[in-house]
This record gives sequence, C-alpha cells and structure tokens, in this order.
Amino acid sequence: MKKGKKSAKSAKKASAKKPAMKAATKAQPMKVDKAKSVTAPRNSSTKSFTYSEFIENIRGFCGLPKRSHAKEMCEDIARFVRESLRKGYKIPLLGLGKIYVRESKARMGRNPATGEMIQIPARKRVRFTAAKALKDAVLR
Repeated sequence: MKKGKKSAKSAKKASAKKPAMKAATKAQPMKVDKAKSVTAPRNSSTKSFTYSEFIENIRGFCGLPKRSHAKEMCEDIARFVRESLRKGYKIPLLGLGKIYVRESKARMGRNPATGEMIQIPARKRVRFTAAKALKDAVLR
C-alpha cells in the first residue's frame, strides 16, 4: 500500500465515525394558511373521523406544512397524557375540561343472569370532566 492512500475499509470506518456537518443557517419555517373550520368526516352515518382524517384536520388547524408534523405532534401529546395519568397527575385540557385517574372502591354487585351476589374489586378508571365552556359551546 502506498503512502497517502487509505484502503477501502479504513475509508468506510472514517466516514462512519464522523457525523455529517450541516449548514449553520436556520431553516425558514414554511408558512401555511390555517383552516377556518372542520372538514366533515367521510363516514356520514357514524360521524366518526378516521385516524387519517383526524391528522389532516390537525394539520390544517395548526397550519403545519406536513402531515408527518401533525402526526408527530398528536403522538407526542398522547404519550404525555399517558405518562402523566400513569403517575396520577390531573391534566387540564384548556377550554375542554380535565382528565384524571380515579380509583373506584370495591363493592357488591349482582349477576343479572343468575341474580347471584358478586364482589366487584376496586380498580382505577380514567375520567374526564367537561369544562363549562365546552358544555355551553356543544350542548346549546
């Protein structure tokens, strides 16, 4: 091997060790117009959004340039809510209400098929309390 030349193996190792340097300039965020209203779900009989329709509505409302940004944001919020509830924290959802974990007590119940008395064990439940503003906006 001649001086000054590297073998193919050492060249691969060297390139794998050094991270690619990107330009130090900040990327300008793309401006996207925000949606003014919700688009209707395609399934008009159940009035349920699909996952894809939900993500597209979030993208439009938040003015995000890509669906992947909206999907990532929704997944991050869901992970935050799960971890917070697991630790027992109450989460205020501004303008919507409060979501929290409540522990129900053990109690006696009745099997409706046989009429037999049964013990229902204590368990945790996720609860949501709607805010007055949400109730006024939706129910009136």
